[in-house]
Amino acid sequence: MADRIFPNWNQLKQQHQPLTEGELTLLKYLDNYLPKDRNWQIEQPLTDYHGWLIFSQPYLNGNRPDIIVFNPYVGGMVIEVKDWRLAHYRWSKKLRGKYEKDILKVSDSNGSYEVKSPLTQVIHYKEIIIGQLVPLIGERADKNKAAYGLFKVGVYFHNEITENVKDFFSKKVKDYGKFPVFGFDLLRSADKLDSIVPDVKWSSNKYWDRAWNSELLFWFKPPYHSIEQGTLLKLRADQLRIAEPANGHFRVKGVAGSGKTQALAYRAAKLASQNKNVLIITFNITLWHYIKDMIARAPFNFSWSYIIFNHFHGFCRDLLNELGEEWPESPQEIDYRDKEKYQADLEDFFRSSIPESIISCIHNKRVKKFDAILIDEGQDFYVEWYSLLSKYFLTNNDEALVVVDKKQNIYQRELDWFDRRNRNMTLDKFKSEIITLTTTFRLPKRIAIMANEFSESFDLDHELKVARFVQYPQLLFIDHIVWINIDENKKFEWIYKAFETLKKEGESASDMVILLPNHKIGQECVNYFESKSIKVNHIFENASESRFHIHKKAFWMGDSRLKMSTIHSFKGWELMNIIIFLPSKTPESNKKLDSILYTALTRSRKNLVIFNSNERYKEFGNRFPHRWSDQNVYH
Repeated sequence: MADRIFPNWNQLKQQHQPLTEGELTLLKYLDNYLPKDRNWQIEQPLTDYHGWLIFSQPYLNGNRPDIIVFNPYVGGMVIEVKDWRLAHYRWSKKLRGKYEKDILKVSDSNGSYEVKSPLTQVIHYKEIIIGQLVPLIGERADKNKAAYGLFKVGVYFHNEITENVKDFFSKKVKDYGKFPVFGFDLLRSADKLDSIVPDVKWSSNKYWDRAWNSELLFWFKPPYHSIEQGTLLKLRADQLRIAEPANGHFRVKGVAGSGKTQALAYRAAKLASQNKNVLIITFNITLWHYIKDMIARAPFNFSWSYIIFNHFHGFCRDLLNELGEEWPESPQEIDYRDKEKYQADLEDFFRSSIPESIISCIHNKRVKKFDAILIDEGQDFYVEWYSLLSKYFLTNNDEALVVVDKKQNIYQRELDWFDRRNRNMTLDKFKSEIITLTTTFRLPKRIAIMANEFSESFDLDHELKVARFVQYPQLLFIDHIVWINIDENKKFEWIYKAFETLKKEGESASDMVILLPNHKIGQECVNYFESKSIKVNHIFENASESRFHIHKKAFWMGDSRLKMSTIHSFKGWELMNIIIFLPSKTPESNKKLDSILYTALTRSRKNLVIFNSNERYKEFGNRFPHRWSDQNVYH
């Protein structure tokens, strides 16, 4: 029988940073008493292991919790280990916003100061697993409360007995009994194992989906990527200027489909092959999942552990959790009469308050730094975010890449910092000229021409235009554009008709996405399709649902169902068949709406169907075919 602890015991003994006494004691106990798969051999996949696997300080996308135990047929558990003596700790009150909150304080030679509850920290690790890394688990937990316990959390106090620990947390932690908190006395025999790992009594769990196992194991124990894996990622000459690692800070802007993200992925893989630590950072969660899939095709040997993926707010949350700090208090809509003032204060909170909190927290503290930081969809970033990352989180290697498409500036960010037009901004590290990509090769030619015409008609970034269209052999299929100005009351009938037409043309539902303007219309569209027994993978939920759903709805591209999304959530992705609905009225300004629609138009790799009820775009839409069979000429 092979080892089931990772790293194995020999590797643990040779680690540069040795385990604490508490970590070592608990690991030995778990390895001695958790059920093992005695028939498992090293050549077998871990996804088939019939027993409990043990991970010491697993990768977890750079977060490194103390211990994770995992059964591929049951679920898992994250355990934080503390060598605290609780006599030095006490509960106190602190005003956060308008309300008092219980906080934990420690007294030592440095005085008395606030520390983060280890329960809060370990719950954060769980949320990373089920909310970011494998969000389908979180989605299932939201639908069924019984599934929330698929991943549990616990805290081990090596210098305390269990009675003292429970007494300490029972005073202030709501529902503390749901979390195993225990001391060294429980480790004296196997009798109390189920008090430490409650699911140890199960050999299977009806809520557990084994399809999650390979992705989870990737994040617990990242594999070594070899050149032979996957279809190779091949670049053109103009992309290589971006893809080759180099010291310094570089800016890239390119048209839709020009291969910006592909070049970024190639660069990340090559850096990792040179044993460089890389941070890939985006604005939303879904995009970095897409980049990860692209890196898997890179022609290099590297360990995935050299690459960390995150969205900006996730990066900040993870860092604050690691430092034992709380997320800063954000403006609450209930406290505002003026909605515009609330939106302005909320924007200022994300733009300035979060970076300021990070800078304050990391003062005089050691934080993980990266040899290179690669920012995709940089048009969604504020200059304060770039400044924070580049000033505080880069090593002396000092390599940064910022990639933008100004035409997709759907949040209407100020981008003078990117162009270095504002002399008040300290952006001296941008030494070289902006690298531009003007050849589109992802988009079918007709859709690329349409997007170009839209950009010119609605004044989107005249600095950069498509100069050339290249069609790769795999894109030489017949593509279609259909634009119909419709009665908004008939929108779902039109959308369903387009879905049926695409099916008749041999397109799979898994290769289709319907892009809708907001969650309300999106949920109505989901209901319409589900009433016809069509399964839908979507990101929508109504206000009453979202109050009880703590995990953002998952959007998983590997899913075989028809997909529905907002344009915002789909940004950065692409699919063979795109159906778009645009309503007569939207809350966005015309300029913002133009960027949103342009973004949607450039997501298709083959067929594009637009149903428009907005007066602003009717005349533009009249240029294009109104029927599937009428594709020879623009009107």
